[in-house]
Amino acid sequence: MSISQTFLNNVGEGCFVTSIDLFFEAKDDTLPVTIFLSETIMDLPTIKELPFSKVTKNPSAINTSTDGSTATTFTFDSPVFLEGGALYGIAVESNSKDYKLYVSELGGTVLGTTRRVSDQPLTGSLFKSQDDGPAQDTPTDDLKFILRKAKFTTQTLGSVELSNTALSAEDLTTNPIETNSTAGSGTAFGGNPKILKVNHVNHGMTTSDSVTIAGVIGNSSNESNGIPISEINATHTIANVTLDSYTITVSTSTTADGAIGGSSVTATFNSPYEVLYPQFGQLGFADTDTKHYIRPTTKKSVHGTETGYTKTTVANRVQIVPNDNFYFEAQQQIASPINETNNLSGNKSVSYEVDMITANENLSPVVDLARSNLIAISNRMDNPTSSNTTGFKEETEGTGGSANAKYVTREIQLENPATALDVRISANNHPTSTIKVLYKLRRVNDNRSFDDIPYEFFNSTGSADNTVEFSEDRSQSPYNGNYYDSFYEQKFTAEGLDEYSSFAIKIVMVGSNPAFAPRITDMRALALAV
Repeated sequence: MSISQTFLNNVGEGCFVTSIDLFFEAKDDTLPVTIFLSETIMDLPTIKELPFSKVTKNPSAINTSTDGSTATTFTFDSPVFLEGGALYGIAVESNSKDYKLYVSELGGTVLGTTRRVSDQPLTGSLFKSQDDGPAQDTPTDDLKFILRKAKFTTQTLGSVELSNTALSAEDLTTNPIETNSTAGSGTAFGGNPKILKVNHVNHGMTTSDSVTIAGVIGNSSNESNGIPISEINATHTIANVTLDSYTITVSTSTTADGAIGGSSVTATFNSPYEVLYPQFGQLGFADTDTKHYIRPTTKKSVHGTETGYTKTTVANRVQIVPNDNFYFEAQQQIASPINETNNLSGNKSVSYEVDMITANENLSPVVDLARSNLIAISNRMDNPTSSNTTGFKEETEGTGGSANAKYVTREIQLENPATALDVRISANNHPTSTIKVLYKLRRVNDNRSFDDIPYEFFNSTGSADNTVEFSEDRSQSPYNGNYYDSFYEQKFTAEGLDEYSSFAIKIVMVGSNPAFAPRITDMRALALAV
């Protein structure tokens, strides 16, 4: 059984409907009935359902009567928007033919009276179909129903507060924990056999944060390299933090060097960000307004001096535009549950508030919570030195280097030897960040592997020949016009070099505030024979 009643919504600019009453004469003993509101095409009902309008009821929830006076109410999961002046359909479907609904028939008699139906109560038609055949228009009939619309309180602010979900632990790589048995009582890995190094890419935490590690496996004695795994599978305070690693301290000294843990190690993590994209499905109308606000939590960047775990107060909440990037001036974070407990008294790291108001009792702004997400974006920028990074590796070494943000060219072969090098970049740079440029040369008659040849700094430190012109403080945000044009040329030259037949360029970007990472649009390198 399938019927569909079309109807015209004549409520101004539109309205939201909340429920519909249908009137049944008979029902099936076991099979349910389903209703939904649908769109129409050329005044004909379609099978395209309006969001949130589909409702199914079992026979036990269906009321029947012999005079059409008893209603069965179908309440929508959420108010359903109907555009003003548009034609819609009410579809009623079941796999049973036993359901019977009350209708009005033009020229018929109203039940319990002698009154005749002299005109149709609706601007619409009733369509009936059975056995999957085409729907047939019955122009003299109309379904009996009551459709209820919402009435909103006007000029009164309505607010909803959202917060971040708990970050679950994430899988680490196989054998992510390093042990070093070198005797000592130092505070860094390699100088104390009780200190373990955990390789955890993009963990987002800082010194003194807490991490919960699980899934480490050991031998038949539940030990690994001499350490009881119960000491590792626990909550720890971390130290010696880099972007991709940290150390933990256990009670038992390791007896061997190596990598342990197995393939099922998990660890909790924080999610840092300097750019946030609030992704929301929402609907607005004339005479309505919606404003979004965020209350983030600060983070100490890996080599910065900021104060972490300070949450923005309600009075200082920040207005934010949904479905667009928002740029912060310092790093923020979504913390793991253990760090929220220890540093925020169990409060959530992010509070997101949506304020809504209407001047029209038939309309309200809509925010779809099922389609709400926060996309957190972070720049992988640090400022490692020999004093703040265990195992620090200079950028002048043939390969590698401790800095994370860098661009390295391949080896560029020359047809003729050169004796000078000229590099130009167009950069958007800030006072809290530095761009360093290095070069590597294969001098004539140098037969070493290119990877074994060290890099050299331009101007001994990697600095530009010319004075660096810094960009506007807020030009990392597209909301500032300078974002698009505040790029300035930086020049790096080296002359009087021994003849070389190939070269490579390395651009290293370091800084204490990842919110102001450098941006580079152009790079040109000229090998010159002068």
